[in-house]
Amino acid sequence: MNSFASTEDQVMLADNLNRFLSDSNEFGRRRSRLSGANPDRTALWPAFAEQGVIAAAFDESRGGFAGDARTVAVVMAEIGAALAIEPYLATAVIAGRILNRWTDRTASQKAIDAIIAGELICVLAHNAHLDPSAEPPLRITSPSGTIGLTGTIRAVRHGDVAQSFLVPVQADADSVQFYFLDRNHPGVTIDQFRLIDSAGAADLHFDMAAVPESARMPLAHPGREALDEALDWGILGVAAEAAGIISALNSTTFSYLNTRKQFGSVLAGFQALQHRAADMWIAAEELLAVVELAIEAMSGGRAEHRAAIMAATKIVADGAGRKVGNESVQLHGGMGVSDELIVSHYFRRLAAIRGEWGSEDSHRLRVRSVR
Repeated sequence: MNSFASTEDQVMLADNLNRFLSDSNEFGRRRSRLSGANPDRTALWPAFAEQGVIAAAFDESRGGFAGDARTVAVVMAEIGAALAIEPYLATAVIAGRILNRWTDRTASQKAIDAIIAGELICVLAHNAHLDPSAEPPLRITSPSGTIGLTGTIRAVRHGDVAQSFLVPVQADADSVQFYFLDRNHPGVTIDQFRLIDSAGAADLHFDMAAVPESARMPLAHPGREALDEALDWGILGVAAEAAGIISALNSTTFSYLNTRKQFGSVLAGFQALQHRAADMWIAAEELLAVVELAIEAMSGGRAEHRAAIMAATKIVADGAGRKVGNESVQLHGGMGVSDELIVSHYFRRLAAIRGEWGSEDSHRLRVRSVR
């Protein structure tokens, strides 16, 4: 049973998603689909739309049926356990929250409807790795009265498959503006590459890219506030995903220890390995508890309190991912790093998560700054 599901609807959503992913994203099929020269990284996206998984990220007023933090955690835990790489978090959750704040209700709803229908993949174009709370790297230039964007945004996850980008720009010392841009916008160069977890990403280069005033997204709240909230939704999502991965990884590793024999005894009979397995279980339980706090924080409360909780959540998620990932590989021996074993793929995704939505060091500073 999904660790975060608390209502009948959430249990049903988790069960349905689990059954679908167990078949459609079965490890052998996933590996075959993603290991070729032209990997299909959106194969499951149409089914996510058909089965209402994308709609679960939005409330009823926007055409969805949930839109709360717990439902997002429920979905992300299943996505993590199945190693699905489709852009649910980036598009339905993070971009969806920013679109919710767009004061042009008609344009906002049109984009959200397209996302729910599986027709649009739209992602936040922001440096979301070492310190996403830093200022956006793009700047506005205005030669001859024309608005132009200059700068580079590095390693945008799903930038290879995104059709549109929500681009935050540092307009001045205290102001962040958002622009809604198509991937083929003139003056924007996209360099695509593969990540270690088989997902794709892209560097976006803006060379005096001229943008019309109609591309600017006036928001109902300050742009910096919207960007910070996006950061927190990203942390909640990857923390819940890490919890799903760690649960599956522990199950796989403990099963292996109970079947693999050495010197005539199963590995689980060795006390030293029992202690290491116990530490892995403790790390998983600690992460589950912290994600519960994160769900509560994203459901209300002061922004300062939420910032501290979300920073602590990322620290715990990264630590648990490192602990369980490393131990699982070591306890499986040499084959733990082989591409043919799912353990190595879980390990790589956990390593990638540590490089998303801020490093441990940046979040320790964040916790200190809001005390």
